[in-house]
Amino acid sequence: PAPKAAPEPDKKKSSSKLPILMAASVLAVSAAGAGAYVSLRGKQATGDPNFAQPKAPDAQNTPSETAEASLQGINYNANAAVNADLFEEEQGSAAPRDEQPVSAPQTLAAAPPAPSPQRTPVAAVQPVASPALPLIPEPIDLNKAALLGDPIAELTFGEARLAKEDYIKGAEFIGYAAKQGQPTAQYSYAKLFEKGLGVPRDLAEARAWTERAAKGGNVKAMHDLAVFYADGDSGEQSYAAAAQWFAAAADHGLVDSQYNLAVLYENGLGVSPSLSEALYWFEIAAANGDPAAGQKVSELRNKLTLQAAQTAQQRATNWQATRAQPAANGIFPAQPWDLGNRRQIKNIQIVLNGLGYQVGDADGLTGPATETAIQKFQAANGLPATGEIDLALIERLNQAAQARS
Repeated sequence: PAPKAAPEPDKKKSSSKLPILMAASVLAVSAAGAGAYVSLRGKQATGDPNFAQPKAPDAQNTPSETAEASLQGINYNANAAVNADLFEEEQGSAAPRDEQPVSAPQTLAAAPPAPSPQRTPVAAVQPVASPALPLIPEPIDLNKAALLGDPIAELTFGEARLAKEDYIKGAEFIGYAAKQGQPTAQYSYAKLFEKGLGVPRDLAEARAWTERAAKGGNVKAMHDLAVFYADGDSGEQSYAAAAQWFAAAADHGLVDSQYNLAVLYENGLGVSPSLSEALYWFEIAAANGDPAAGQKVSELRNKLTLQAAQTAQQRATNWQATRAQPAANGIFPAQPWDLGNRRQIKNIQIVLNGLGYQVGDADGLTGPATETAIQKFQAANGLPATGEIDLALIERLNQAAQARS
């Protein structure tokens, strides 16, 4: 049977965040001594900007211009973008869905007009140093891409529906992407099962999807899976497994995992007890801005010999995070449905410069010179002189570029 029709489009631009779903901040686990407990940091909170929201890159937030420090480990933030050369483009697409909705999901991007019979749709090309002007790729429709099974489109559409509190449709499309093996979607899907949003609350399912996401390279999922193992919730209890997954997330720079790993070493839970190794990870967490870790650093330095403390400090100073996989953590390069992404803007600037509408350097950023040049081109070609990038502008620029070639 065909799925339910998507809800009516919300004509107002939503500024709402995803729902606030705070996880427990502290987890008490049994220590070595009878009746003794230690506190670990709990699962990562959701509803904050880190909850698997794959933002569409734009002129102000693009892979090539945002610092990559987060992925290298300084207070890991899953929304941080990285340089374009970090991305590994995924080739190919999934098979279309067998079922079509009665009505298409809410339109999040304007559907492009059907290509003119006289012009073949243009694929993205890199500008080359030649008299020929590059052609500007037209975006495809996000809704169509999601219905055809593109996992990033499914995730993007699903997250957009969650942001509008449409949990049923949001969970449905995130589930599609998760089942295709997309780690960011798998982590989001786990959180939906954990909180019972759009799906029945099921901690066993949450744990299973968290494990899939962790094995796929999602750093927050690594931390959460470690918490599942530490408290034995809905599955095996194992401090050894918890230590392994906290170590994996800590290596990628997640501060809560660094703190928890230090606690495990301090108390000998799942690892051989080692105050020097505990100090090492507390030092790293403190350097990444954790105040509680800073207090533990002072405490443990007084318990160790001067040489042992200095060695741990030097090791921490030399520590570098392992680079995380961008796509596994919700960081994607420009997608075909993005209108006004940096690559597209750069080609627009090159074409405008080639046609005599000077914008200066083609840097992919829409500044005043680019807006003015677009307005002049639009006015000269019978288009509303808005200075904004739209499908009509791309169509007319491509026609001018082809004529020039």
